[in-house]
Amino acid sequence: MHTGKVLLRSYLSLSYTHHSLTTNSFSKLCLHHFKPFCSMRKIFLLPVFILFLTGLASAQPIDDDLPQITGCLALVNARVVASPGKAPVVSTVVMRDGLITQLGPNLKIPADAYRIAADSLYVYPAFIDAFCSIGINEPENGDGQGNRGSQRPTFDADGNPPLEEAGITPYKSVRATFDAKEKSIADWRAQGFAIAHVVPKGKMLPGKGSIVVLSGKEADQMLWKEDVSMFAQWTGAGGGYPSTVIGIMAKWRELYHNALQSVAHQSSYDNATLISRPKYNQAHEALMPVVKKEMPVYFRAPKVKDISRAMSLQKDLGMRMIITDAEEAWYLKDQFKLGSIPLVLSLDLPEDKSEKKAQAEAKAKGPEGPGQDGPGQPGPKAVKDSLGAEVKAEAKAEAKEKDNDSTKTIALDTVTFDPEKEAFEKKRAESLKAYQEQAGVLAKDGIAFSFGTMSVKTGDFSKNISTMIENGLPTETALKALTTQPASLLGIEKYCGTVEVGKMANVIVSTKPLFEKDAAIKYMVVEGNLYAYEVKEKKKVAAKKTESTSSGPLDGIWDYVVEVPGETQEGELEFITIDGELTGTLTSEDNTTGNDRTGKHRHRWKNSHVYI
Repeated sequence: MHTGKVLLRSYLSLSYTHHSLTTNSFSKLCLHHFKPFCSMRKIFLLPVFILFLTGLASAQPIDDDLPQITGCLALVNARVVASPGKAPVVSTVVMRDGLITQLGPNLKIPADAYRIAADSLYVYPAFIDAFCSIGINEPENGDGQGNRGSQRPTFDADGNPPLEEAGITPYKSVRATFDAKEKSIADWRAQGFAIAHVVPKGKMLPGKGSIVVLSGKEADQMLWKEDVSMFAQWTGAGGGYPSTVIGIMAKWRELYHNALQSVAHQSSYDNATLISRPKYNQAHEALMPVVKKEMPVYFRAPKVKDISRAMSLQKDLGMRMIITDAEEAWYLKDQFKLGSIPLVLSLDLPEDKSEKKAQAEAKAKGPEGPGQDGPGQPGPKAVKDSLGAEVKAEAKAEAKEKDNDSTKTIALDTVTFDPEKEAFEKKRAESLKAYQEQAGVLAKDGIAFSFGTMSVKTGDFSKNISTMIENGLPTETALKALTTQPASLLGIEKYCGTVEVGKMANVIVSTKPLFEKDAAIKYMVVEGNLYAYEVKEKKKVAAKKTESTSSGPLDGIWDYVVEVPGETQEGELEFITIDGELTGTLTSEDNTTGNDRTGKHRHRWKNSHVYI
């Protein structure tokens, strides 16, 4: 079968180089071109053989070594959620050259469209990451400050270290360290993200952020809008100035006012006479759009003190600011209610380290652990603990027998109540709950926010979103914080954030409504590029054949012969219909004359539809 598939694929590539192979067109192609070569021993062979071949025309992701067949893609009869808060509507989505061109029921699908039967699937607008470092490769020294090594820092005449060593690089762009092949791009795309606001890595002022499309092989294909923001944070320079929060605040004021003076000097130089040429300063030049309020500052402020200090700095200097990667914003919700400073919440959540959680995990894990004698066998520590538990149980029983009188005897395994420990555990649980409820609390108070992935791992994304929803975050608000809200924040709502005609073809195709249990992403479309993902389904208990088997028109054993120039292929097809679903086994024997070899192949398959 393998050789035949290769020949078939080569034939199709020669004959249909510029056409989409839909299920129907593929079937017609097989009937037209392969009918002369097929001799059938039973009349149903050709439709059955076509059934196997149509599997080759199923949806495929784009690949590094194979170009897409067509620039047109159609999701047929999907349940489309066009925007947050909208109910699913059965529609067909047609996308061409990276844009949504048609949307609605009963559409006439273009002949060259690559079709995906999506009648059991849901379509949502793809996610937009409001703040992250996706695709950024760390500098060699890992700190973004230049290559200092063990050398002592140098200082200028005013006692300032070089900008790189001070962590002040507002002139740097994402392009300098963006890697189109970086693993995080594919990882976050698989989580549903199509657009990301990416910032460089560094210290106090790492540089300018850019909007990136998470599809493409080169930076030029992926970088959409460059230098749209300035990234700042409360991270000092280490051994040099500014190394403390107070130092950073002082340095910010110095840089801002100097940049403001540079703007005024440049304006006078351009519009007046007898004005000396302004002196160029790389940092001041980069901050000019900030002081002109043309470029917002995305200030990373996880904790409440970080947020409060950033707000104080904004009030003092008057810059446009967005608080990002916030983990404790609920403390200052009254200030965020004013709406003057937008908010990007962190998707990271603290780990539950309580004793109750540890005991539950240990109980679920069982006696296995490091140093086991074998899978499922208890190790020395487990045996020791087991024996100790038995001794304690016996002692407790004896103590209980002696305690029939009014005098109480303390059992050997009774733990003494520790009020300080209990208070600590209670405080820990309340703190964890506050983090988990943050998004829900802000949503309840009508505070708009977006989500950013700067501090969260890809493996924790879905789990953390689910935790937030379980703790009061409405699913509609969750979707809004991942689509329309960041689109508005970044000024790209005209192009993406919803499923509408004319917008970018960025959609998620899921097996169930998003955020539901067991929902999985089956396809991602990013600017018209299709990515397919394997969805692992839970195994169902097979019913007994005697009870569930029903006779179908193809049930039985069928012989077939396929003759292709230079090759003859024979085999058997065995079909069984179970609960209306056609299953079977293909056994083939290859007689490839060119290589003078024979071989038998068995292939099991299952399909609920037969295409004729």
